[in-house]
Amino acid sequence: MPWFALLSTVLGAVVGLGSALLSDRVRWGRERSDARLSTQRDIYVAFLTALHQANQGLRSVSLGDHPTEVARNLAARAAFRDAQLVQAREHIMLTAPEPVVRAADATFRALRTLRDRIALGEGVHSPGYETDLATYDSQLHSLRNAIRKDLRTDALSLAIPL
Repeated sequence: MPWFALLSTVLGAVVGLGSALLSDRVRWGRERSDARLSTQRDIYVAFLTALHQANQGLRSVSLGDHPTEVARNLAARAAFRDAQLVQAREHIMLTAPEPVVRAADATFRALRTLRDRIALGEGVHSPGYETDLATYDSQLHSLRNAIRKDLRTDALSLAIPL
């Protein structure tokens, strides 16, 4: 019965090697998924940060806080451009799933509409400004929830105002 001992040894080695390979494969998949989520989270944070920087810059322009030698419409466009929002948006377009891309684009467009209103001379107390700001705020809420879903986090039922 020496062949039975040899067969048992070979079978044990195959089972041990197989389980080790399977374990490594599962660990590799989990690490890859964690790395993807981390990278995606960084891209989302960069986009949200750029949105907030642009919004704050635009608010400053609407309040008249820009150099007097710079026309208001140029100051509004500069605030939008200086936040590097277009570059952050491109990262979203390249890496995010379609629901996040749609929400990001809608939020970007809402903020751009607000920029155009400010560039035309309307201030924070004009009715059109308030309407466009509310639209931007709503789009931002939708974007946050689309991002949270992609990052496997529950949606927020509460809306956090700007």
